[in-house]
Amino acid sequence: MRSRYLLLTVLLPILLWLGCGGGSTPPPPPVVVTVFASAVTVAAGGTASFTASVTGTSNHNVTWQVNGTNSGNATVGTIDVNGQYTAPLVIPTPATVTVTAVSQANAAKTASAGITVTLIISPLAAALNVSDAVCIATQPFTTVGQGSAVIDWSVNGTPGGDPIFGTIDASGQYTSPLAIPDPPSFNVTATSQADSTVTASAGVSISAGGPGVNEAFQGVPIKLGTSGGNDLDQTSQFCCSGTLGALVTRNGTNFILSNNHVLARSGHAAVGENISQPGLVDTNCTTATHVADFTQAVTLNQGGTSAADAALAQVVSGQVDPTGAILQLGTISCGLAQPAPPASTTEVPTIGLFVAKSGRTSGLTCGTIAATNVMVQVQYENSCGSNSTFLVTYNNQVEIDSTTFSAPGDSGSLIVDATTAEPVALLFAGDPSSTIANPIQAVLAALPDTAKPPNIPTFVGGATHTVSACTGTFNANAQQLAAASASRPREEDFARAVSAKENHAVALMSDPAVIGVGVGAGDAPGEAAIIVFVDRDKPQPPIPATLDGVKTRVKSVGRFKAFEGPVCPSKSDMLRERISLH
Repeated sequence: MRSRYLLLTVLLPILLWLGCGGGSTPPPPPVVVTVFASAVTVAAGGTASFTASVTGTSNHNVTWQVNGTNSGNATVGTIDVNGQYTAPLVIPTPATVTVTAVSQANAAKTASAGITVTLIISPLAAALNVSDAVCIATQPFTTVGQGSAVIDWSVNGTPGGDPIFGTIDASGQYTSPLAIPDPPSFNVTATSQADSTVTASAGVSISAGGPGVNEAFQGVPIKLGTSGGNDLDQTSQFCCSGTLGALVTRNGTNFILSNNHVLARSGHAAVGENISQPGLVDTNCTTATHVADFTQAVTLNQGGTSAADAALAQVVSGQVDPTGAILQLGTISCGLAQPAPPASTTEVPTIGLFVAKSGRTSGLTCGTIAATNVMVQVQYENSCGSNSTFLVTYNNQVEIDSTTFSAPGDSGSLIVDATTAEPVALLFAGDPSSTIANPIQAVLAALPDTAKPPNIPTFVGGATHTVSACTGTFNANAQQLAAASASRPREEDFARAVSAKENHAVALMSDPAVIGVGVGAGDAPGEAAIIVFVDRDKPQPPIPATLDGVKTRVKSVGRFKAFEGPVCPSKSDMLRERISLH
C-alpha cells in the first residue's frame, strides 16, 4: 500500500500540469514603431516625405506630430496624415525639428526622426565672365527663410569677398573679379546673423569669353586656340579632334602648330591631308572650313622616347589671322577677354611660373607650373576611339597641377606666361588632376625645315603683354602671383634635384606603377623635391624618402593619356575628342 501511495503523489503534479494545456500562453509581441525620412534637410517652404512602420498589432495607423504637436503648426512646419511634411517659410529656432509617429494602437509607442529646415539661395549657380572697370559683371543673390534676420554674405569663405574671387554687398549683389581666379569655381554663402548654423551656398564660376566660344565655327581668317583637327581622324564609330594652338612661321611660310595626335592622326597622316575648323567633334563628324594642310610631325616612337608631340600644318592662304591672334589672350572689353597674338619671344618653363592657355574645351584658364624636367610615360590610341594602345616616353616635360587648367579637347593649346604672353609649352596630355606639356623650345627644335636645316619655326606674335583675364587689368591677382613666385626653388636646390632625378628616374620607372618622375617645389621655401607620379590604379611601390639627399614627394594620378576623351552621341555613331585628360 505504501508504494501505491507514493506513485499517486508523483503522478498528481504531472496530471495537474497536463490539465493546464501543456504550458503557459506566451505574451503578445510588443508594438514597435519605426520612422523613415526621405531627407535629412528641407528648404524653407519645401516638402519631405515620412513613412512609418508599425509591427506587433493589426492596427498600423499612426498620428503624426511635429515637435510634439499633432499635425504641427506654421512655426515648425506641418505634416498630413500621409506623412507629407511641409517646412515653414521662416526657419524655426532651432532649425532642426522632430517629426514623430505615434501608434494609434498604443500611444506609448512612438518613433521620431529629425529634419533640418535650411535657407534657400537663388540662383543656385551663376556663370560669369571676367570684367573690367567699364563693364562689370554682376549677379544678384536672394534668400528665403531667414524672416527678419539679417544675412551675412561671403565669397569663397571671405566675408564680403575680396579682389581675387569677387565681392558681395549686404543686399547680395555679387561683383566679379578683374581676373579668372584659381580655382575658377567657388561658392557664395549666405549666413543668418540670428543663427550661424543657418546657411546656404550657391556656385559661381568665372570664365573669359563665354561658354563654347572656342568650340564654335569662326569666320575666316580664323583665330587660334580653337577647335580643329584632321578631316580623316575618324572611324565608323568615332571622330576625334583637339585644338589649333598657335601660328608659327618658317622660311617665310606660315603654319598652324598643334600636336601630332591632333594634326597627324598619331603619325598616320600623309602630307597634304586637310585640317579644318571646327574639329570633327563639333560638327557631327562632318568636315568644316579647310584652313591648313598637314605638313610635318615629330615622330611618336612606340615603346620608345620621343622629343615632343608636335606637328605643323601649312596655312591655306587667307584662312588664318596673319597676326597669330589666339582667342581670349588679350585685353578685357565689357567682361570678355579679346583675341591677341602671343609674344614672338619664348620663355623657358620654370617651377612656380604663372601661366595661361586658351583651348577648345575649357577656353582660357590660368594656373601655375608645379613641376619641370619630368620624365613621363604617355598612353596613345592606335586610331580614333581604338582600344589598342601604345606608350611613348618623354623627358624634361612640364606638369601643371590643377583639376581646372585643361579638359578633353584642349590638346594642342599653347601655354604662355600669363604676365608676358611668351610661349612656354605645348599642351598634349594629362589626367583629371594634371596637365602635361612639351617645353616650347623642344617643340620648335623638333620641327626644322628638312630642306633648309637647321631653320626652325618662330612664333608669329608681337610685344610682350599680360593676359588680362588671368592677371587682371589692375593686377588683381597680385597675391596669386606672389605665391607662385615664392614657390620657386633656389637655383642650387633645383640643380641638385635635377641631378638626382636624372640618376634615379629610369630605375624608378622600371616599376609599372611609376609613370613619371620630375622636379617640383619642396615643403620649405626655396627647397626643391623630386616628384614621383604613381598610377593610382596599381599597388604603390615603396618610394625612398630621399634620393641623393633630395626629398621625394609622391603624387597619385591616373594614367597619362594623349587622346582618350569623353564620348558624345551623334546620329547613330559616337564622337570622341582626341585628348588625354579624363
